[in-house]
Amino acid sequence: MKTIRIIAAALLSAVIMTSGFCTFSAAKAPAAPKLTVKNVSSGVKASWSKVKGATKYVLKYKKASGKSFKTSYSGTKTSFKDDNLDPGAKYVFKVKAVKNSVSGSFSKKAEITFLDKPTLSADERLDMDGICLKWKKIKGAKGYRVYRSLKSKNSYKKIATITKGSSTFYRDRTVKDEKNPTQINVYKYYVKAYCDGSTSAKSDEAKEIYGWIDKDNPESPLYLTIKKGEVFKDIYKKLADNFISYMFTWKTSKKSVAKVSDVGVITGVKAGTATLTASANYNDKNYNIHIIVTVK
Repeated sequence: MKTIRIIAAALLSAVIMTSGFCTFSAAKAPAAPKLTVKNVSSGVKASWSKVKGATKYVLKYKKASGKSFKTSYSGTKTSFKDDNLDPGAKYVFKVKAVKNSVSGSFSKKAEITFLDKPTLSADERLDMDGICLKWKKIKGAKGYRVYRSLKSKNSYKKIATITKGSSTFYRDRTVKDEKNPTQINVYKYYVKAYCDGSTSAKSDEAKEIYGWIDKDNPESPLYLTIKKGEVFKDIYKKLADNFISYMFTWKTSKKSVAKVSDVGVITGVKAGTATLTASANYNDKNYNIHIIVTVK
């Protein structure tokens, strides 16, 4: 009788489980993250969306020409910089979320060509025909994009697209103002390399001052516009580039409007106009270089 009762209980338990009175469900897999990749200084940064309930993420990568993926990162963060890549090579990344021991699906694959960050320099042409930009060739680049801004502004605009990866030079002739060539401006630049849909990190900023100095008539005035409270340190470089290297003595017509230090650092004090004079000896002749400063 006891044996019959045990068998009956087992049968009843089986009936209850198959009838839905007692159910067990597997843990739900986490959703697939959204993945983006971009070139940064000395590597590629992968970033992905946070997934609810995820306890870690697994990022994998391979060369586009390779067969198998390798793990690049495993952890709780939602971004990772991979700096163990070959410049000029194309890579494929994917990432998945893991909830405890349950893995979710991988994200959509993201492709990128790893491009090094360019190194940029800027110099004013001695013939005053623009500002010359130079950079080192970037492996894998199909071209370069050049961006420029005035020092007084923070917004950059693309001014040129170079369509040859072997090019390492660009002359910006658009800085020359034929109507007002003696106006002093400081220009800022950066360059990005590109290959198909990938772009490098932007180069460090390069800066150059531009404004015409007529060596046949160097006492003809230059013009500079600055803001109240602004400190302008670049005028000495402008004069030294055109007059080799000299000891200038400085004075201002209105200290209440614009001050100038012994080394030519100009400070805007209040709105108005002042004339600064830099005196120097050039080829055994004394010159007074005048700079009309407008403070706004």
